[in-house]
Order: sequence, then C-alpha cells, then structure tokens
Amino acid sequence: MRAPPSGVGGCMHATFGRSIRKGCVFLDSILPILWPILWPAHCAGCNTLVEEGAGFCRACDVSLVPLGPSCLGCAMPTEAGRLCGGCRNRAFPFARAFAALAYGGALTQALLRFKHGGHRYLAPPLAAYLAPILCEAAGQGVDVICPVPLHPRRLRQRGYNQVLELLRVAGRALPRNSRVHVLRDALSRTIDTPALGHQSPALRGQIVAKAFAVVDHRAVAGKHVLVVDDVMTTGATLAACARTLLAAGASKVMVAALARAI
Repeated sequence: MRAPPSGVGGCMHATFGRSIRKGCVFLDSILPILWPILWPAHCAGCNTLVEEGAGFCRACDVSLVPLGPSCLGCAMPTEAGRLCGGCRNRAFPFARAFAALAYGGALTQALLRFKHGGHRYLAPPLAAYLAPILCEAAGQGVDVICPVPLHPRRLRQRGYNQVLELLRVAGRALPRNSRVHVLRDALSRTIDTPALGHQSPALRGQIVAKAFAVVDHRAVAGKHVLVVDDVMTTGATLAACARTLLAAGASKVMVAALARAI
C-alpha cells in the first residue's frame, strides 16, 4: 500500500483536531442547559424536585438546625469556647469537638439515604455544612484531616466511606494557600464492631476502644490532626480514634462531625 502524499496525513490530523475542539466547545456550551433537564435536582432529604443548586427543599431546609456555639468536649450547644457543665470534670483525648447540625429531621433522612441507600451524589449538599468547620479547624493549626474509617467488610458492602466522600467535597473549601490535606488512609478499622445505636455510652467506649490503628505513623507523628465522622452520638468512636492517633505520635487531635445527636 502506498503512503499518502506528503503533507496529507498532517492535514488530516489538523482537521480532526479542530473538529474535536469545536465539539468540546459545543458540549461545554450546551451541557449547562441540558443537565438540569436530563438530571433535575432533588432534595437530599425527601427527594422532591428542587431548584438547581438547592440541596434541600424549603420544607426540609427549615428542619435543619445549625448548632452554633458548642461545648469544646461534647459539641453540644453552649457558650463558645467553654466546656458545658457535664464536661467540666471529664478528661478528653481530643482538644476540641465540632459539629455542624443537630441530628434529626431531614438531615437524618438525607444521611440514611447517603450512607445506606447508595446515593453517593448526596455528598455535595451535605458537605456544604461541613466545609465551614474544616476552614475553622484549618485556622487553628490543623495539618491533617482524616475520616473515621470503615472496616473492610463494611466498605465492600457499602462501596464507599461516606465520611471520605464528604471530605472530598468539603475539602475544596479550604483556602488555596492552606497546607492542610485530607489523608484518606491515616486510620484503619481493624475490628468489625457491631452497630452501636442502642448501646450505652460506657459499652460503646469498650467496643471501639481497640478498633482502630494508624496505617503510617510517619504521616501523623508530630502533626495536628482533625478526625471527622458523619454523626457524633456519645463521642466514643471519635475519642477512640483520637487516642489511637496520640499513641502514634500526633501532637494534637481535634474531632468533628456533620451531625450531633441532641
């Protein structure tokens, strides 16, 4: 077979390249119009149709309760920068606890759909409430942010760690010049603990006491770490993670959750 005349191949490549670029420009212009038509936005809580960019419908949005100033130990609403009456005589392995919203109402439904319904796309509307906490923690000297890990069995079953998905999105709100980074594998869950929902605070603490391990001590040694979970109930899980990190050489640990059971 004869080769094409000199220069023909180059012209064909140039023409093809221009066509591709024009196609990409066309898609960039048309997708913002087609996207809300083909994939309309839905409320994270009740799944009803909402305006594009809205995370929750109006009815669900009013059920979300921002916690505002909270106790440094349990993250329950109280005067800013203080321990509540129930925490003044308690010792915590972490320096401070943050929480964005009260667990309940539409937030509960959204988290259940997100965690157990396979609705991974709900991360952005939920992460929007977690992002300010990450920025506040970054301003207090945090070096590393890590999610509470799932046990490998549960991770295989669910398909993703819901906390890591929240951090992927919320982490984008960190200042561009921030040196804080999300370390997805800082911790591992070495014990497949049972569900803690109906356990007493004391029993919760015993169950998770040795459930975690640091994957790479060098990644956390001497670092100020923020551990994040989706829901904080008694704080037992976050406290166990904090103790594990401190034992591995972390200089300081703070904890945070998107939701706090009130």
